[in-house]
Amino acid sequence: MNLEWAKKRKIIYGAITSIVVILASIYFFRNIIFPVQTCFDGKQNNFESGIDCGGTCSLRCSQEVIPLSVLWASPLATSSSTYDFAALISSKNIDNAPRTVAYTFIAYNKDAQEIVRVQGTTVAPIDGDFPIIVQNIRLAEVPVTVSATIVSNVPHYTVLEKPTTPTLRIVGSRFEAGSTPRVYATIINTKRLTLKDLPVRVFLYDADGNVFAAGQTIIPVLDKEGTKDVVFTWDRAFPITPTRIRVFPILDPFLGSL
Repeated sequence: MNLEWAKKRKIIYGAITSIVVILASIYFFRNIIFPVQTCFDGKQNNFESGIDCGGTCSLRCSQEVIPLSVLWASPLATSSSTYDFAALISSKNIDNAPRTVAYTFIAYNKDAQEIVRVQGTTVAPIDGDFPIIVQNIRLAEVPVTVSATIVSNVPHYTVLEKPTTPTLRIVGSRFEAGSTPRVYATIINTKRLTLKDLPVRVFLYDADGNVFAAGQTIIPVLDKEGTKDVVFTWDRAFPITPTRIRVFPILDPFLGSL
């Protein structure tokens, strides 16, 4: 019986010793097993793809980012002396975005001389095209062309990947002609997240696929799983009826609970 107890005691002591060794190993090698995030130490370490970027860092490395690009830009006359400047931007990133995008519109006259330069910033939705619109620019001469540039070498940060189900749905877009033409649309929030100050922009297309009018508005509050009607209005009649209406809710990708 004493011999049997001696064997049990050896087993117990051996188990305790093994546990102590394992715990001590975990403690001494904890920085390797459970690396501390070092995204601000100026070194590439702990599974980073570059220096302080990629891996567990929110900052994405340049090789992980697809730069935003300008698809087109155009001046849109709203009266004999006022114009809207519009551009369509392409974003092909599905899980990263810049916090803001700086843009510049430059208008040129028939002699290719600069008339005016307009600058601003906007958020950049992920994985799709989105418009930039600057309205009611008063000019003394006709802009023949407008160029748009964006600052593309800005930091991109990790955001939640675009869901398979759209966060926002647009239904019931329709055009109403008249001396003050209007576009009506309904925005549906499919997620359990209240959105505030949501920009919504619209393009109207002619039969050739060119944009001839643009508009924008802001929804102050769109409740979670809620619905909101929006109306875009212009001050003068259009000579044509749009063949296509495209409505763009500008969703900030850093609203993290989508």
